[in-house]
Amino acid sequence: MVSKYTKGTPKQFSRSDLEKPVTREFCAECGTHLVTRPRAVPAVVVKVGTLDDPTLFGGPRIAIYTVDKQPFHHVPEGMPAFERLPQR
Repeated sequence: MVSKYTKGTPKQFSRSDLEKPVTREFCAECGTHLVTRPRAVPAVVVKVGTLDDPTLFGGPRIAIYTVDKQPFHHVPEGMPAFERLPQR
């Protein structure tokens, strides 16, 4: 699947103090976090709140970075969950 922005160019940010930092992209107008692009894997993490209709994509398939999960976050029973990224 190819993804592209339909209007404008996002601002990007990557930390310089990490060996393999992710690149985060934000709306240049309002600052909304849009996507995260990890260098370690060929993937784009889309922030569900940026989608007009998230139900078109079904529900979540895995939970990652559960090591940072807050008490109010719920991972559904039976969903694969990983403290960090799963091993390839």
